[in-house]
Amino acid sequence: LWLEGLGFSVDYVNLDPAAEVVPYTPTFDVRSIVRTADIMVREGLGPNGAIVRAIDVLAESSNRVLKELSRLSGEVVLVDTPGQMEVLLFRSSGTKLVDLVKRVSKPIGVFLVDPTLGLKGSEAAVAILMAIVAQLRLEIPVVPVVSKADAAGIRGGLISANVYAEVEELLEHLGRFEAGLLPEMLVEVLQVVRRYLRAERLIAVSAVTGEGIEELYKLVHEVFCTCGDLT
Repeated sequence: LWLEGLGFSVDYVNLDPAAEVVPYTPTFDVRSIVRTADIMVREGLGPNGAIVRAIDVLAESSNRVLKELSRLSGEVVLVDTPGQMEVLLFRSSGTKLVDLVKRVSKPIGVFLVDPTLGLKGSEAAVAILMAIVAQLRLEIPVVPVVSKADAAGIRGGLISANVYAEVEELLEHLGRFEAGLLPEMLVEVLQVVRRYLRAERLIAVSAVTGEGIEELYKLVHEVFCTCGDLT
């Protein structure tokens, strides 16, 4: 709705076959092909097995999915993916779905970080590392974004400095450990996270209050800039 308020025509795509309700009217909805709930009943699978199977079914139906994606005409296409990131990142069927999106557009991934799970030290580092993994696996630009800022009492907007400070504190803590392979490896990993936070902006947003949405829009827009500098 925010983008529509700026005058953009927007298409909405739901790629989550497990969704019960979505807060938008999909232009294309994969639940017209397969539903996780139906697979659970038909194949006697639990929720986790059913979502994996559903993503496999969508990959097997790639021609139909591609046909539907090719029909989209919006200036902006918002694609909603399964919340279980392992089915998207760590299975070939999941990356195949993203490849279909790449065939009809130049996508940017927004990696949502839930602040209620914690943004202290190791939690912040793991969140940034997972965003890096997502970019590596999907081979698209990925922007990490802290969602639900209102629920966590975080002010929307730029929060890179706060998270950077948490990582620095964790590095100092690890520096007190005795020398050894594992502590040294952890320090090297955290140094990667620190370099990442130096190069890119981390933004907190709230869909409820609208805080941070404009900053996110600007950040995503800059990804397409020829300079490629997100600092």
